[in-house]
Amino acid sequence: MTSAKRILILGYYGFSNVGDEAVLSAIIEGLRAQVGDGIEITVLSSRPEETANLHKVRAVPRAGVSVIRALQDTDLVISGGGSLIQDATSFRSLAYYLWVIALAKFYRRKVMILGQGIGPLRRSASRRLAGAVLNRIDLITVRDAGSAELLRELGVSRPPVQVTADPTFLLRPCPEEEAISLLAEAGLGPEDGVIAFSLRPWREAPGMEDAAIEALRQLKDALPAKALLVAMQSPEDETLVRKVGVMAGVLVQPRAWTAEQLLGVLARCRLVVAMRLHALIFASAVGVPSLGIIYDPKVEQFVAATGQEGITLEEVASGGLAERVTAAWNVRDELAARLAERVPAMRKAAAENFRLAGDLLV
Repeated sequence: MTSAKRILILGYYGFSNVGDEAVLSAIIEGLRAQVGDGIEITVLSSRPEETANLHKVRAVPRAGVSVIRALQDTDLVISGGGSLIQDATSFRSLAYYLWVIALAKFYRRKVMILGQGIGPLRRSASRRLAGAVLNRIDLITVRDAGSAELLRELGVSRPPVQVTADPTFLLRPCPEEEAISLLAEAGLGPEDGVIAFSLRPWREAPGMEDAAIEALRQLKDALPAKALLVAMQSPEDETLVRKVGVMAGVLVQPRAWTAEQLLGVLARCRLVVAMRLHALIFASAVGVPSLGIIYDPKVEQFVAATGQEGITLEEVASGGLAERVTAAWNVRDELAARLAERVPAMRKAAAENFRLAGDLLV
């Protein structure tokens, strides 16, 4: 009898970020679909008990001796998540993920980076460290061509690098009846036209909050649709959207939703306006056109890849958000048609992540 293969998943898990939890769900589902029951999955998490209950896996703390024990007791380490190899959040965050990867190779474990966005890496020390560590691993798949190009700039040449897609393209939304019920909780009827807005705090956009409030006020009279503010991370996004919702007089997501529930809600929207990348990915996955607020290269790259509309933080701060939302609303059929052309290939590419992971387990 062959023993089960053991997989350890590394990422930003247990921090109440819907996008990252969606990535974890997609990775777990994708691995089980590819490999079957012959795997044992462990996740490094900030809240192990919560992660174990939510995803039906074994979970351990992401710090201290728990990490070492988990690495010693695994066959494959998968670094999965949105953007882990970056220093825009902090150098400390980057150093943590690279430390775990380096430690895995010290213990002679196979390591795969799965469907990630790489960068930005603004510090020279970050670039040197990332290049040195990533050159030692076994396989890298990235969600966009820009990430592959950055890896080449870093001198990463030893492991194969393949452009695939974000694994969350494979997630399924909740049933339509559930989505209608969730919208009703938010104060919306099944016949309402809805524009969902996903905002996030960002230190380099101090005027964004006031600009968003003014734009939402203008849009209430300009379009035959109702705005709904959604939160991708708790408590940061929740605090922001509740404040903006009160000031602008628009509806706000009443409670936390799972990734599948948010997918179902967005599927019933007419347009999504978002800073958060995974709000844009969710919208694209269910065929809903979007306007991306470009605060990071990953958003700009995704907007270009899907043929959707984009607006810079500078344009938002100068009062251009309402106009650009209106313009996107007026061409939403064209934007949806572009998604219909491009998303099937992205979904196929997302599935390729797991075929390649399965090959590493052989």
